[in-house]
Amino acid sequence: MSMTPAEAYEQCLVPAIFEPWARRALQAHPPAPGDRVLDVACGTGIGARLAARLVGPTGSVVGVDADGGMLAVARTTRGQTDEAPIEWRHASALELPLPAREFDYLLCLEGLQFFPDRSAALREIRRVLRPGGVLVGTVWGPLEQNPAYHALAEGLRRFVSEEAGRLPPFALPDADAIRAVVRAAGFGDPRVTLEGLSLAVPSAEAFVDWIAAGGPTTRHNLAQLGHARRREFDEFVTARLVPYRKGDGLSVPSTRHVIVAR
Repeated sequence: MSMTPAEAYEQCLVPAIFEPWARRALQAHPPAPGDRVLDVACGTGIGARLAARLVGPTGSVVGVDADGGMLAVARTTRGQTDEAPIEWRHASALELPLPAREFDYLLCLEGLQFFPDRSAALREIRRVLRPGGVLVGTVWGPLEQNPAYHALAEGLRRFVSEEAGRLPPFALPDADAIRAVVRAAGFGDPRVTLEGLSLAVPSAEAFVDWIAAGGPTTRHNLAQLGHARRREFDEFVTARLVPYRKGDGLSVPSTRHVIVAR
């Protein structure tokens, strides 16, 4: 049976990409034991699950996402007795169905760039945080500093179209723009730092397959290629990633803007 995009996202992309970055953000800026945590744009729930371990059974975690398919996968995960309970809610970040001043700590991992109205979403995030509460978020760094995605984008641009090469995750690559929109929502002196992390990927072909499986837009664009052109596309991406070979796989640099705001 073929996987749904959300299942592919959880099984392939989360271990390779999203869990390492979630761990980095949460280890550097952890919630306290007993905190009430909200994970906005939680996807299949990796941030919420890691936060539940940190806040423990005296804390609580709510994961919110607008994609019901992602939440369906999130609900299949099972917590441990020493973790906070997690509640999953289907809702838009622009209209959180939650009381004001409810949470001590709010996560938004690699979601801000996708919100149709970033200012409105950040105002909602601020509304549900208690006074002194903290927002910890990540936003993808510049495409050129994420070479696996850069190779994918260049391949899509060359073999499909200019539009296909504009990858949505990289719609907000500028730290000053991130800082400005967070500050405008009422957060005082947000810190935005560009950080790097190397990601382990078995091969360029596997990376492309994972992105296509977990992302309907990329899957649609690649489906336009015939068998021969798809082979050329894979060879093109593979050649771009030769410098990152390590052992039997690849070790590919990646960057994210890490946001901390109160």
